[in-house]
Amino acid sequence: MRKSAWGIGIIGFLVFVSDLIIQSRVAAMMVPDQSIPILPPVLSLTYVLNNGAAFSLLRGGTPLFILVALALLVGIAVYTARHPRMPWPLVIALGLLAGGSAGNLWDRIIWGRVIDYIHIVDWPVFNLADSAIVVGMGLLVYYYWRQDKHGDLSP
Repeated sequence: MRKSAWGIGIIGFLVFVSDLIIQSRVAAMMVPDQSIPILPPVLSLTYVLNNGAAFSLLRGGTPLFILVALALLVGIAVYTARHPRMPWPLVIALGLLAGGSAGNLWDRIIWGRVIDYIHIVDWPVFNLADSAIVVGMGLLVYYYWRQDKHGDLSP
């Protein structure tokens, strides 16, 4: 396995395990809808069971979300196999996407929903996996935008 694949795997694994650990602690120490201020009034730890997508959109769409996550993980694996040497921003982006997708996929398959726990004032509750997906997508878009701007799309 090449360095790029190792990097994606390690980042993805760290995101996946970190999210599972935090979720298990939240579920063990709190009851659903309980909120604990961390940095009042801006940040709270809030236990929410979510069977929708990010920000509780499309509630009840679990089968669709499972298929999308599986497709994304297969796509990352195929892309990594075809491009064994990637620049580090791409490795980080794909690792974050893989880890976040795997974390939410695991929850949906095992529990039928995800546990959200990060609550920033005036923003829906989310989790580490959601954050990794958003940051990974942002980095991916930025990376390819920069590549396209300079006329080179090779990874």
